[in-house]
Amino acid sequence: MAATWWTNATDLDDEQKKVVALNPDGHHLVLGPPGSGKTNLLLLRAAYLHRNGLNNLVVLAFGRVLKEFLASGSAHYPFTSDKIQTYVRWGLTLLGENGVDLDEPDFDALRERLLVELSTLADQEKPENQFDCILLDEAQDYSPKELEVISRFTSRLFAVGDSKQRISTPIDGALDTLKDKGATVSTLNAHYRNGMYVCRVADGIQGQIDSPDGLEATTNYDEDSFPSTVISAPDTKIEEQIERAIEQIKVQLDAYPDELIGVMCPRKSELAIISEHILKSEIADYVQVQRRDDEYAAIDGERRVIVVTINGAKGLEFRAAHLLGMEYVKKFPLQKKMCYTAVTRCKTSLSVYHGDSLPGWFENGLQACLPPPAAASLDDLFE
Repeated sequence: MAATWWTNATDLDDEQKKVVALNPDGHHLVLGPPGSGKTNLLLLRAAYLHRNGLNNLVVLAFGRVLKEFLASGSAHYPFTSDKIQTYVRWGLTLLGENGVDLDEPDFDALRERLLVELSTLADQEKPENQFDCILLDEAQDYSPKELEVISRFTSRLFAVGDSKQRISTPIDGALDTLKDKGATVSTLNAHYRNGMYVCRVADGIQGQIDSPDGLEATTNYDEDSFPSTVISAPDTKIEEQIERAIEQIKVQLDAYPDELIGVMCPRKSELAIISEHILKSEIADYVQVQRRDDEYAAIDGERRVIVVTINGAKGLEFRAAHLLGMEYVKKFPLQKKMCYTAVTRCKTSLSVYHGDSLPGWFENGLQACLPPPAAASLDDLFE
């Protein structure tokens, strides 16, 4: 995991250095594709502000797994990990300090109540509720109203995001809300995470195969050192998918020492099946399962195989990624964004398993990694 976090100024390109050292005052929005360093920059920006005397800051992650991932990186920076919180935990704590307690077990209902109560609290304009700075990762996953309310608790909001990866809210427009509030917009153009073939799958999902604006055309990934690969395993039952993934992971644990390997699926029902099987396998000692919010755990660098839903994997990155049960992505309203997000978690070795058909745009991405098919004849249609 050490390679995930920047520890030296030479790790940054010129665009990234400018973002870290932006004016400490005012609101800032940083946009960039997967692998452009947004999450690293968020923590470096927090360190920069902390060094400049802004101690009352908080880094907010939308989900618990991302929060734990950010916390694992905070060891490299001069602020404590308790400054990294999920949006919900931060909101509940802030309300609790003001005598408001929410008891709502359903996440969506809690999110709605939280928005209402935080808005009411913001109207009171108490100076003790103000933060020196609030830093937001994955800003596109908040609703416009949530970002509006969060911004009322600080005069310095620093947010990073990418609209193509919005999968935690059906409501678009959060990034535009920040722009409307006068946020200074910085755009990162270079990206480094995804290998060429991983980029081709992502570009197929976005309808940008061989486009000058696609990820493949703009990647700075070191393909010579880590040649990328994409494997598609169609028409396989979930149990077979798990066994095939385990066999690959055994090799990858040796091939990619100290790096994370992801096992992702769209639905919690398949996550339960995968978890049960993989925790009984030869690689069990390397596995950590990230389930529901109340069961998420700290990222353990010794347990490098992370089993998680696609939604839970937001913000993470893996040297190798295994996407299981991917036909079920068709059950989700934001399926294209989910697939794009899942694919771009992977740096080098991507494996896609499915027991039924995938959406056509996903098939296009996988096909783009293969040689062009021979032209079909009329006779071919009747074989």
